[in-house]
Formats: sequence, C-alpha cells, structure tokens
Amino acid sequence: MRTTPLLALAALTLTAACSDSGTAAGAPGTTPGTSTSSAAATTSAAATTSATTSATTSASSTPKAPTSPAAQIPAGAGTATTVDLDGDGKPDTLWLADVGGKRELGVATTSHGGSVVEFSSAAPQSATASAAVLASGAPTVFLNTGRSVQLYVYRVENPGLVEVKGVTGQPYSFSLGFTDYGTGLTCTDGRLYGENATADAADRFTVTRTEVTVSAEHAVAENGAKTTVGTGLAADDPAVRAARGATCGDVPDSAVAKEPA
Repeated sequence: MRTTPLLALAALTLTAACSDSGTAAGAPGTTPGTSTSSAAATTSAAATTSATTSATTSASSTPKAPTSPAAQIPAGAGTATTVDLDGDGKPDTLWLADVGGKRELGVATTSHGGSVVEFSSAAPQSATASAAVLASGAPTVFLNTGRSVQLYVYRVENPGLVEVKGVTGQPYSFSLGFTDYGTGLTCTDGRLYGENATADAADRFTVTRTEVTVSAEHAVAENGAKTTVGTGLAADDPAVRAARGATCGDVPDSAVAKEPA
C-alpha cells in the first residue's frame, strides 16, 4: 500500500516560465532518496536537494552483481515495457513499487542490470512512469507524481538512474498546473518542451513552450528559447490539451508503469 508522507517536501519546478538560470519557485514535487544500481560498477553518488524547505540529503549508489531483469523487480510492482535505455537495441522495463513503506522507481535493463531510486510526494495520487530517448540522445525517465513530473536519466557508465538537475544544481521538474509556472510537458520529434496554458477572462487560452535540453552525461537540463504556440485557443484545442501532458508525446498506456494503489 502506498503511504503519504507526514512532511510535504517540494521540488523546484522548472517549466516554460523558468528563468534563464533554470530556477523558479515550484509546485510540490518529488523528494529523491537512496539510489541503488544492481550492475557491477564503481560507487557513484548524486547530491539531491528538496526546495522550499531547503532540506538537503545525499543520494548514493550501492552496486550489486548484475541479475536477470525479472529478478530485480519486486513482487507486486507495476511494470511496463519501455524504450531501449541502455543502448543494446532491446526494450527495457520500468517499474514502480512500495517496498517496506518506501516508494521506489526502478528500471530493469537487458544488458546492464537494474537501478532503483526512492521518492516521496505530497500528492495523493499514485505515481506513473514513462520514458523516451530524446533528440539529444539522453534516455530520460519521467516520474509523474500527480502535481509535477521529475526527470531522471539512465547512464550506462556506472549504470543507473540519475536525477536530473537544473543549471543551478536544483532538481528539475515540470509543474502540472499546480503553480503559475507551467501546466505540463510534451515532445516533438524527440525535443522536450515545458508547456504553459493560461486562460483569459473569456476562457480563451494562450499556450507557450520552452525547449529543454537534457544532457545524459551531466544529468543536467537547460532551458532554451520560449515561444508562443497559439493565442485565443478554445479549451479543447489540441495545443491546449498537449500543454497539459505528462509524458514525452503520445506514449501508449502499455508503456506507462503504474504504482500499485
């Protein structure tokens, strides 16, 4: 069973309204925890920071011997077959599970073992996860906790999931309309965009987007140019609906891992 933390930590949300420095006040998001990779590798560590409370914790990797993908996935986990994350030409597996009261996001690859990160969120919804290989070449995992979408990249060197940071070192996430900084994300031809749909007094919408470039090597996301998609749009306009997305383009439901209720 999923539990809701007593203390709501919030991640800085970086979306279409983010500053050039890649920082902005954000919606309650995810708080990363310990990261464990099952591939044989040297120990790697990533610093993680939860915003608004300015609480800082350290994430660490503890490598284990590679195992088969099926052996890495906890019993009862929500799983989905996803894109090739480790570059061996074969599809990999995303999973979400509650293990000993801890919420976990994991990947099981066909050639490089598995990797797990812990997360928490103040949102009452069960989480979902999807993935895409972006135009930059970054294998990117999108963790949707209901109010925001946190980014992770999969790196083959010291194999594992790594939390993506903004250029200032804060966790990078997209608001899903719970702040004034954005309403979602989308992808076009492998290019990732933070989207923001705002309504005027007549309930007509303006949609803007900011391209976001993700580096797998450095696990960093950087905002690019902001553009206007459309103005005076109806609520059911495809551009408005796309601006409320939580996956990288149209991802089939079968490719979305769902956290057990």
